[in-house]
Amino acid sequence: MADTTNTTENETVKTAGQTQTNADTGSDMYARGANPFPFLTGRKVIYTDYTDVNAGNILDIVGNTLALHEINREQMVYLRRYEKGQQPIFYRIKKVRPEINIKTCINYAKQVVDFKVGYEFSAPVTFVQRAKNDFRKADPNQDDKRVADLNEMLFEQGKPAKDIELATDFKTTGLGYMAALPKKQEAEDEIAPFDLLVLNPLNTYVVYTNDAYRRKILAVTYISRKDGTKRITAYADDYIYTIEAGELVSSERNIIGIIPIVEFRNNRDRQAAFEPALSVMDAANICNSDRLNDLAQFVQAILWLHNCRISDSQEQKLRDAGFIQTNTTADGKEAKVAYVSASLNQSETQTIADYLDAQILSICGVPGRDSASGGNTGAAILLSNGWQLAETQAKTTEVTFSGSENELLRVILAIIRNTEGMPDGLQTLHPSDVLVKFTRNKTYDLVSRTTALSNLINLGIDPEKAISVVDIFDDSQQVTLDSKDRIDKILFKVGQMAQQAIANTQTTPVDGVKGADDVHAEQGTENDAAQ
Repeated sequence: MADTTNTTENETVKTAGQTQTNADTGSDMYARGANPFPFLTGRKVIYTDYTDVNAGNILDIVGNTLALHEINREQMVYLRRYEKGQQPIFYRIKKVRPEINIKTCINYAKQVVDFKVGYEFSAPVTFVQRAKNDFRKADPNQDDKRVADLNEMLFEQGKPAKDIELATDFKTTGLGYMAALPKKQEAEDEIAPFDLLVLNPLNTYVVYTNDAYRRKILAVTYISRKDGTKRITAYADDYIYTIEAGELVSSERNIIGIIPIVEFRNNRDRQAAFEPALSVMDAANICNSDRLNDLAQFVQAILWLHNCRISDSQEQKLRDAGFIQTNTTADGKEAKVAYVSASLNQSETQTIADYLDAQILSICGVPGRDSASGGNTGAAILLSNGWQLAETQAKTTEVTFSGSENELLRVILAIIRNTEGMPDGLQTLHPSDVLVKFTRNKTYDLVSRTTALSNLINLGIDPEKAISVVDIFDDSQQVTLDSKDRIDKILFKVGQMAQQAIANTQTTPVDGVKGADDVHAEQGTENDAAQ
């Protein structure tokens, strides 16, 4: 993750151009490409004053919004390059002893993105049934089956892998885009009537109405040809428009009646996962680079000669032999030879480096690498070293992601309804019938979680809800369906045992206390005697 180069000032200036002035030192610290956006605050939301889209205004809408998208695009290109390791430290210009200019990049940005994507999306995101008794009074068993069918279609389309690709996009740039389009070519062994596509956020954007509703009115995606021209496809609810060279080439009916491209945001500000800590990351790179510069300058320290001179030939002998001999002159002047060097206090510098490292991880919500303090149980680990903060931020991401995922589900269900031969259950499935399910930490504290699952089911909690709560399986909906018969048998036996226990309690005396049947028998005997 560390990348180190040693470049002279002249070599750096060759890649320069305009420069950015350091406010503290007044020197040209970075060349062009280092940090063209010193204040990144997230990608802009693109609005239009139009409330509907038609062939008469589509060129005006696309022309105006494309210019706004270019601003976002430039920032996203910079963030992508930053995450790949092209960071400001490599454009640093050192004016004092420029021949010693080591540039070390500790790529925190990639570390943050890799952790966020792995922690939040390494387990597949699936759909589960939201409720057994809902507003539409649907058959619960039918809901189980059709949600499982939906998950099977998504799995066929490779959605878990595409979710990781999508998450990498919006964790790196702040935005990601996925489209669900009617399948162009049907295959006999495929059941999904749609194709899931992850679109390049550099070439895709969504337009919203500039009113209180902020309604999505248009989605635009384009490809750039080698000759520099663009082929733009704009999706509205009713029509799909194709634009080339600033002219409307074609328009065709949108058969599904909904915009098929969905925008996914990393957070409310539409920032990358590492974007709030960019300045601290740059400071950490400077700190670590200067420590190596200090080491190099110490090794290559300047030799100071006082009251003595050496010729060029003697200088070469000094380089070869590594020592010099001096004498005191007749007038009593003493010759002195010493290295001029000043070293950083490495312990103090390490304190600064550790502080910057901790701040980066804290700002980005990434756990530290220190050993856990206190207990070492699964719950204790989650509460230490930043894991609780990581989980809190992941929960926030879930809410934001679920909103876009429900929007994507509406597109998928619209395609299913417009496709012949689909099961009747899927035709009537609604987004409110399903819930987006995230799964993390599936195996820690497994004994406690399976015990909790058993207790919940035995208490009469719906099995699908119980399995979802303990968060052990990737697809709780499918596990519920596969285990339904066995769970029903277990619950039937538990019910029989409970009834038998109640019956035994009513007939068996306990600690000298008569059972209900004994009391009734005695009362019957007394009545017979009285008669």
